[in-house]
Amino acid sequence: MGQFACEPGGLKPLYTFNRATGPVGTGLHPTKKILVILVLAVTLIGGYFLYSSSTKVDAGEADAAPTTAVARRGDLSITVSASGRVEPEREVEIKSKASGEVVRVNFDVSDEVKQGDLLFKLDPTDEERSVAKLQATLDMSKAKLEQTRLGVAAAEAKLAADTARADAEFKSAEAERDEYQARLERARQLYEQKVVSREEYDTAVTKGVQTQAQLDQARIKIDDLKVQALELDKTRQEVPIAEAQVENDTVALEDALQRLKDTEIFSPIDGVVSERTVQEGLIVASGVSNVGGGTTAMKLIDLSRIYSIAAVDEADISGVQPGVRAIVTADAYKGMEFTGKVVRVAATGTIESNVVTFDVKVEVDSRRKSLLKPEMTTNVLFLVDERTDAVLVPASAVVRRAVRENDPADGEARVDYTRRQSYVTVVRPDGVQEERAVETGITDGVDIEIVSGLNAGETVVLHEAAQSRWAGQARPGGPRPPRP
Repeated sequence: MGQFACEPGGLKPLYTFNRATGPVGTGLHPTKKILVILVLAVTLIGGYFLYSSSTKVDAGEADAAPTTAVARRGDLSITVSASGRVEPEREVEIKSKASGEVVRVNFDVSDEVKQGDLLFKLDPTDEERSVAKLQATLDMSKAKLEQTRLGVAAAEAKLAADTARADAEFKSAEAERDEYQARLERARQLYEQKVVSREEYDTAVTKGVQTQAQLDQARIKIDDLKVQALELDKTRQEVPIAEAQVENDTVALEDALQRLKDTEIFSPIDGVVSERTVQEGLIVASGVSNVGGGTTAMKLIDLSRIYSIAAVDEADISGVQPGVRAIVTADAYKGMEFTGKVVRVAATGTIESNVVTFDVKVEVDSRRKSLLKPEMTTNVLFLVDERTDAVLVPASAVVRRAVRENDPADGEARVDYTRRQSYVTVVRPDGVQEERAVETGITDGVDIEIVSGLNAGETVVLHEAAQSRWAGQARPGGPRPPRP
């Protein structure tokens, strides 16, 4: 076979094919070959432009029919979800202040207890013996104190009597000495006058010496009373010492009585026994004197208030504040919801696997909160914000850009980059599109609230996700799921 070309006189081959040697030219002129090639090239280029024009027409027809949605009224919620665990109001470890053998246990795990109930009791024998011994010691101290006080009183009375007696003797001796001194002077005068004998005069002298000696002896007795007064002061000092001993023994007895009382362990709260590690016959160590902290006999939990401690991601913590309502669910109760409220947000985050979370404490206030048990796993949905009966459109219907205004001077449009405004494109009933400024509210990333500028029932154009400021703004919690 071969190629043919038109020439005057009919078709002539451009080349022929020889099975042995391949194509063999027929001797066509080179100029004609170039013309043939140009014709083929023009044909191909024309076909390409025809195809491109057809494609652009089809695209234009597609742009003429944009995707739209109708503004509607509905409810909108912004939520944040997190996992957590159930915690009671408080948990109390019960330890004994005293050491000893357990002789009675009154409650077991899951039993309810009231404040003041006797939980368990230790063998009180040793403490009772100590109390009896210290009671006897205190009685002896009190008796010694009373004896000391009586001794002081007797010494005071004796000192007073001795003082009175010494004073009387001194005065009597002094009077007698004065009297005999006067007699001695008269006897001397009479003796000089030879009225009395020498013997009578000597007798008067002797009597005067005796009365002086009696006076000196009375004076010595008075001086001895000073020593007796000092001994009385010493005795008086024994009173406060005896009183201190009584007080010391009293305290020791009170300590022993307290240790005896500590052999009975009472509940400090109203609650439930969550753990029990003691039984009759077990020796427990004191939680006060033992270096290791003593034996934990029981654990009590207060279930009067129930909390869920949820770990909220740092990206969502800004909307979770005290007072925010929450819905708590537990795997143990499928389809059941428990209402609650945020009461505390941790001031410091926790880093785990390079993820920062904040502990949020939610108090469960549902009437069925008693169904939740400590350490249960929960899922918490925080209702960060809500709107009811709001005008809603898809988030992709809203674009946000700088404000365009007409310059009063020349009437030309100007762009104010310092101000930004939200816009929607409204499709009027006659099919004409109108760009309209709107005020937006909250969004969950799927729908957005229109506060003003658009009415329910109006049709809006949906833009590509890249053109909408709200693309990708859905929170991890997403829209609140319907309640079962």
